Amino acid sequence: MCGIVGEIGPAACNREQLLRMMGMLTHRGPDEAGLLVAEGVALGHLRLSIVDPEHGQQPMSTLDGRHWVVFNGEIFNHVELRQELESAGHAFRTRCDTEVLLNAFREWGAGCLERFNGQWAFALWNRETGDAFLARDRFGVRPLFYSVLPDGRTLLFASEMKAILADSRVSHSWDLQALRDIFISWGCEAERTPLRSIRLLPPGSWMKIAQGRIELGRWWDVDYSPEVVDWSRTDDSWHEEVRATLNEACRLRLRADVPVGTYLSGGLDSSIISWLSKAHQPRLQTFSVAFSDAAYDESSFQDLVAGEIGTEHHRLSIRRETIAEHFRDTIWHTETPMHRTAPVPLMRLSRMVRDAGMKVVLTGEGADEVFGGYDQFKENKIRRFWARCPDSAWRKRLLDRLESNVPRSGPRTRAFWYAFYGQGLDGTTRPGYSHHPRWRNGLSLLPLLREHGNGQGPDAADWIEQVEHTAPERFASWNPLAQAQYWEIRQFLAGYLLSSQGDRVSLANGVEGRYPFLDAKVFELSRRMPPDQKLRVLREKYVLKQTFRHDLPERIVKRQKYPYRAPDALALYRGDHRQLLLDSLNPDAARRRGLFHVEAVRKLMDRVHRSEEPTARDNIALVLVYSSHLFHDLFVEAAMRPADLPALRTCIDLVHEPNKVECHS
Repeated sequence: MCGIVGEIGPAACNREQLLRMMGMLTHRGPDEAGLLVAEGVALGHLRLSIVDPEHGQQPMSTLDGRHWVVFNGEIFNHVELRQELESAGHAFRTRCDTEVLLNAFREWGAGCLERFNGQWAFALWNRETGDAFLARDRFGVRPLFYSVLPDGRTLLFASEMKAILADSRVSHSWDLQALRDIFISWGCEAERTPLRSIRLLPPGSWMKIAQGRIELGRWWDVDYSPEVVDWSRTDDSWHEEVRATLNEACRLRLRADVPVGTYLSGGLDSSIISWLSKAHQPRLQTFSVAFSDAAYDESSFQDLVAGEIGTEHHRLSIRRETIAEHFRDTIWHTETPMHRTAPVPLMRLSRMVRDAGMKVVLTGEGADEVFGGYDQFKENKIRRFWARCPDSAWRKRLLDRLESNVPRSGPRTRAFWYAFYGQGLDGTTRPGYSHHPRWRNGLSLLPLLREHGNGQGPDAADWIEQVEHTAPERFASWNPLAQAQYWEIRQFLAGYLLSSQGDRVSLANGVEGRYPFLDAKVFELSRRMPPDQKLRVLREKYVLKQTFRHDLPERIVKRQKYPYRAPDALALYRGDHRQLLLDSLNPDAARRRGLFHVEAVRKLMDRVHRSEEPTARDNIALVLVYSSHLFHDLFVEAAMRPADLPALRTCIDLVHEPNKVECHS
C-alpha cells in the first residue's frame, strides 16, 4: 500500500511542487519514494513495500516506456493474471502486481478493471498521447482525491486531501453542503468532500483526461437485481460455497513478502477471518483493542478466540484519556468531521502492529454490509411489519430483538423508541425507506449549523428526496434487504468505515488493511443468495453463523451482535485533556470559526456538563462539533507543512533527459 500524487496539465510540471505534495504522505509510504516529471505531467509515489520489495519501484513503465503508472493498493489475483498475460505474450521484469496492472491495461484497456480482485487507486499516463486514466476499486477501499485548478485545464490528484492542499493554488474553504451530508449520513454525498475545491473519485469509477477534457464514468456499482438470486439451493450448499469462497479470499490476501496478521475484535467476523487465516499461516499474530471502560471492553471474547485458534495475541489497552489525547491527530489523518471517536483506538492499534514489525493485517470489515449484520436491516424489517400489521401485539416486542447496547427498558424509553421507529411507516415504496430513521436523526442535528435555514442547502424533505433520486435503475424491483444493503454499502461503508476506520487510520502508521469479506467473488456469492440466508427472521448473518458454527466457540457464534464502539463525549469532556475541548468550543472560539450557533453550542456543553451519561444525540453532537472545529483548524486555516521524504530511489525527468532513468539504491 502506498501514497500517490500527481499533476496533469498543459505546462511542464514543477518538481519542487510535486515534492511538497509527496511530503504530506510519507506516513502512507515510509519505505521509499519515486517521481516522474514530463511535459504536462508529474507523478509521485510513496511506497510501503509489501510485494517484491527489492524491485517494483514507482513510477513504473511498460517495457517500451509508453505507459507509466503510480499505483496504491493490491491486486490479489495478480499471480493468476500474470500467467494469463504471459500466455498472451507479455514479458515481466518484476514479481509485483503493479507490472501486472500495466500489462493488463495494454491487453484489455479499461476492461482490465473488471478482472482485478483487489483494492486500489491508480493513475496511468500514456506518454505517446498525453492522455491519463485514473480509477478506484469497487468499494472504494483506497481513496483518490482530485482538484481542478481555476484555469480549468490543470488537475491535481492524491491519496489524501492534505497533499493537494500543499499546492498554494488550491482553496481551503468549506463545502457546507458536504458538512450537512456528514451530519445526516456519516459521509459526503456524490463526489463532495468537506472542502469545496477538492472532490473524491467515487468507488467503482474511472476518470479519463484527454486533450484537456475530463470525462468521468462508472465501471462497477452495487447491483442486487432479482434475476441473479438463486432460490433453488439448499442451506448446506450455500454453507459449502461460503466456506470455500471466504477461504480463497483469505488465501489471496495472505500473499505478501512480509508477515501478515489479523485484527481480532472478539466478534464473529474477525473470528472467522482469523480462523481461516490460521490454516494458511500457522504462526498467526492477532491484534485487539481492550478498553478500561467495561461497557466497551470485549477482551474476554478476544482471549477465547485467540486461545481456541492458537494465535500469538497482542492487546492494546485504551483509556478515556487516550481518546482525548489522540483525537486531534486522528482528525488530521481521517480528514473529516466524525460522529464517533471509534477511529482513535484503531489508529493506536495500527501503531502497535507497526511496532511489532508488521505491515499487513486482515480484518472483518464488510461482513455486516455484505451478509446482513446490522440492526439497520432488522429495523427495516420491523418497520415494514409494523406498516403491514398495525394492530399486531408483536409491534413493541420486536424492539427487544435489536442490539443490546441501545437501552430500551423502562416505559419512557420504550415509548420514545416506539415513536421513533413508527415515523413515516406509510412510505414503504420509497427508495430510502430503510434509512429514513437514520437520516431523520441526522437531520435533527442541523439546527446546530449557523447557516441552516438560510437558504444554504435543502431542507429535510428535499435532502432525502435528492438522495433517493440517485438510486440505481430498477431499484424498486430489489428486495427490501437488498435496498437497505445498497445504502449501507454506499454511505456508511464507503463514506465512513473504509476511510475513517480503515485506510486512513491504518496507513497513518504505514499498515495495510485487507478485507476478505469485500473480495469480488465473495460479494458476487452474496448477491446470489436469497435474503433469508443473510437475515432469517431477525437472526443476522445467518449463513455465516451456520457455516462456521462447528469451527468457532459457541459463545462467539451465538453472541448477540455487539458493534465496535469507543468512549465518546465523556472521554473528550472529562479527564486530563478536557481543556483541549473547552478551548475549542468556548463561545469566542465558536464565533471565530463561524460554523455553529454559539448559543446552541453553549447549551450542548451545559447539558454534557450536567449529565452523568449524555444522551445519544448529545454524544454525537459534541463529537461532530468538536471534530468540525478541529478540521477547520487543521485544513481550513492552517498551511500544509510537508515532512521529509524517504529515500528518493526513482527519479525520472523526461523534460530535460527524455531517455534517462535514474535509480538510487
